[in-house]
Amino acid sequence: MKRKRVLKVIGLALGIIVFAILCFIAYGYYMFNTSLIPENEPFTHSSHYINPDEALLNDGFKICNEDYIAQYYNTQELPYPNGKNNFRKYIISSFENRNYSDSGYLNIRFIINCEGETGRFIIQSNDLDLNPKPFNTDLKNQLFKLTSEATSWKSTVIREKNRDAYMYVSYRIENGEITEIIP
Repeated sequence: MKRKRVLKVIGLALGIIVFAILCFIAYGYYMFNTSLIPENEPFTHSSHYINPDEALLNDGFKICNEDYIAQYYNTQELPYPNGKNNFRKYIISSFENRNYSDSGYLNIRFIINCEGETGRFIIQSNDLDLNPKPFNTDLKNQLFKLTSEATSWKSTVIREKNRDAYMYVSYRIENGEITEIIP
């Protein structure tokens, strides 16, 4: 009698455990395969995609392989012209603070093609808390001009082949002065 009762309790416990595991698997399947997929505006590109129709300085800019654009960090060294320190010196020495009072991050995203040419620029600006914020137009144009006119960018090399790559330069600005250039 006791033996039957013990077997019933063990069977009931195993049944509850199996049921809980099946519920967990079903919930995981739902979360990863259906609930996180946008219904109204599904993603058609990866997050780093730059739409050529919205980009600046896109006329005449050629991508070597539209289907495969890597990230700048896929190579051993950063693609800055003459190294990051020289790029920083170039920006700091050329930048003129015209009584700007802006503070935040000015992000300039672009593509370096397999030949080291730049194009498809996008400019985004945020305050120091990373909330979208418009910057002084002259400040924005000056940094865009300095960044886009820099020459000798290095293309990304993957498996001994020059590749197109997404790149960004983020300027941290405090009271109109550049305090940091990222990355």
